[in-house]
Amino acid sequence: MNVCFKYRAIDAQGIHQRGLQHAASPRQAIAQLAARGLTVVSLEAANSANADPAASASGKQAIRRIREQDRILLLQELSILLKAGVPLAEAIVSLESAYARTPLGLPLSRMRQAIQKGDAVAAAFRQAEIGLPEYSYVLIESGEAAGRLHAAMQDAANQLEYDRNIAQEFTNALIYPAVLVSTGVLAVLAIFIVVVPRFASLIKSGRAEIPAISRWVIESGLFFKAHLLESGVAAVVIIALAVFALRHPPVRQALLEALAHMPVSGPWLSNSEIGRWATLLATLLENRVPLLDALTLSARGLRRTRDRRELANVGDALRRGRVLSDILAEQGWIPATRINLIRVGERAGELPRVLAELGRLQSDAARQQMKRLLTLIEPIAILLIGGVVGFIMIAIILAITSLNTAQM
Repeated sequence: MNVCFKYRAIDAQGIHQRGLQHAASPRQAIAQLAARGLTVVSLEAANSANADPAASASGKQAIRRIREQDRILLLQELSILLKAGVPLAEAIVSLESAYARTPLGLPLSRMRQAIQKGDAVAAAFRQAEIGLPEYSYVLIESGEAAGRLHAAMQDAANQLEYDRNIAQEFTNALIYPAVLVSTGVLAVLAIFIVVVPRFASLIKSGRAEIPAISRWVIESGLFFKAHLLESGVAAVVIIALAVFALRHPPVRQALLEALAHMPVSGPWLSNSEIGRWATLLATLLENRVPLLDALTLSARGLRRTRDRRELANVGDALRRGRVLSDILAEQGWIPATRINLIRVGERAGELPRVLAELGRLQSDAARQQMKRLLTLIEPIAILLIGGVVGFIMIAIILAITSLNTAQM
């Protein structure tokens, strides 16, 4: 089914042309106009003002379902098209047609409209509401100003992919410990609900003095069995409250700060923070973002309040003529050996490259510490679950022993 498109184009003599073109898709309309020797400046459906409100509402809901992988793929595809010499307006129209029935369809439509109005590329990305982090817009803006927009988009995609891979590695590493802990908890509950109540006759017979520990375990098992529904509802409510609380940034921040002060998790979080900061700062500097602006943006990528506060003071010190490496050395949140790398990069005029290497080193160290931390979860979980099961078994054995002793 053909659609009527309104177009603005430039012919071979440089004269602006306006008109209507019937085609099955925006891409086909552009191809037909190109065959006539016209270079498309803008293209939109002639009946776009009469778009279905339900479809628009559906598109708004789809924005919430945009995945991180979708954002990365969009930036990569735009970078490839621009590098191949495709004009930005044509590239966005082409992608809008390709993603029309996906969550990216409506954001790309907004982006196209902003580009057609003459807005800057970074502003068009903001209006699209794709959900990119702030540094992505700055990278795109600096790339547009420097005439290397395709490289800036690729750098933004690489940084997004780096952040996603770090989060994915942590999630994957947690799967086995989570399964182990969940299985252990279910086993303990099964013992309490199924096995322990079978020994209720020991405390009801009254023929022996049952130890307090045995009486408490058996009565707890009877209570859980008698109030199974209430206990299940209470467990669900507790889990729901925990999930609800963790969705709030202040709660997550408080948990992060607590973990940062613990012996094993603290060094891991510290190395992870430094790696993320150094990688992002290197990317920004490579795209010719001024150092002060790059420091402000890279600080937003840090999760710990103390680190963000320390970096906030760096800008004032730099304005007074001080050197970045000396300021960071005084703050003490970056190891001295890593400060030496930054100092060498400053002296050699290779700060972006050295920061990128620093980010790689710190990220590798953080990965190793994360694996070490998660490796500890398994034996700790086994010891705790085994301890609980052993406690229950000892309590029951003591009860049986007491009964046998009374009968002798």
